[in-house]
Amino acid sequence: MSDTRDSILVVDDKENMLRLLEKILGDRHDVTSVSDGSSALEVLRTRSFDVVLTDVRMPGADGFAVTRAVKERWPDSEVVMMTAYASIDAAVRAIKDGAYDYIQKPFDPDDVALVVARALERKRNRAQASKDARADDNDESLAHLSYKEAVSVARERISRSYLIDLLRTFNGNVTHAAERAGIERESLHRLLKRYDLRAEQFRAGPAPDAPKGPS
Repeated sequence: MSDTRDSILVVDDKENMLRLLEKILGDRHDVTSVSDGSSALEVLRTRSFDVVLTDVRMPGADGFAVTRAVKERWPDSEVVMMTAYASIDAAVRAIKDGAYDYIQKPFDPDDVALVVARALERKRNRAQASKDARADDNDESLAHLSYKEAVSVARERISRSYLIDLLRTFNGNVTHAAERAGIERESLHRLLKRYDLRAEQFRAGPAPDAPKGPS
């Protein structure tokens, strides 16, 4: 694994949330924390980050202003929004502003680690994949769902597909896969269990296909 740690900017006006995210991400990444959007805009004037993890609603400059600033000045950086107000309108607006994904508060620490790992992987693969590659290949199978349900299903598919690719790359070696993803080995084990994946499946023979539709 490279000695260079990925850089993460965390923006939230709650001190306890900053400390929690530093604890979740700090062991594997270089984490910088700021307590409001205006401070984030100031930092972003002179420094880029691999991933910016920002709250949506903050006094002064909100998460949307932070996202726009990131994509205007550092277009290669990925942005993940955090929101306690889980509405489709907020998610769509964030994506339109250039965000990669969003995560709803309160969240599971494993989910934070996973979404950051996916954002970093997307950044690494940016030269080889366009934004259109993120479109789901099975749109017809989602047509009977509400938009909110379809977004949730699509995000679950992306996460599961990412874990499958990760295990396939390292032939089921969980230690190496966790190092690549930038998450703890125990966290990866929990995620594999959640998505009904076993490392042994990738040590001999092809990996299983991602599910074709919601269960």
